[in-house]
Amino acid sequence: MQIAKALGADVYATASTGKQQLLKALGATPIDYHTTSPADYVDAHTQGKGFDIIYDTVGGSVLDASLGIIAHYGHILSCAAFGSHNLAPSSLRSATLSAIFVLHPQLSGEGRKHHGDILRQITALVEAGQIKPILDPLRFSLDTAMDAHNAVELGSMGKVVIDVIA
Repeated sequence: MQIAKALGADVYATASTGKQQLLKALGATPIDYHTTSPADYVDAHTQGKGFDIIYDTVGGSVLDASLGIIAHYGHILSCAAFGSHNLAPSSLRSATLSAIFVLHPQLSGEGRKHHGDILRQITALVEAGQIKPILDPLRFSLDTAMDAHNAVELGSMGKVVIDVIA
């Protein structure tokens, strides 16, 4: 979200009520998905045209909804594109869907240079103060790593840190 904002995008983000203030503070327009249907927020924020780019980190029914709210010739990126999905809604919009396995370059070496280039660009944005890490206030140790996993599952507010003490 911060990268898109730093690159000049108008950013909209779905979140529960508890995360609305954080989204606003980061410059995004929050959309409460518990109280607003996808059709309603597409009408409200895009005049019914759909979003140009959607980044899906949840998959399942969220990815299914994304397939129906992408703009013509839009692009959906998902790091959770597992299971079976009906691609017809996005196909009728001439949209593209990219499934992203973020660890692939590290595990295979394929595309590693490209990802290094991306990380250098992000580093420049961090050094310019345009991106800052958002850390959940809770801290964990290796002994409580399962609690950290549970915190992520329950919707942590930022990145969860596990302190590793040698």
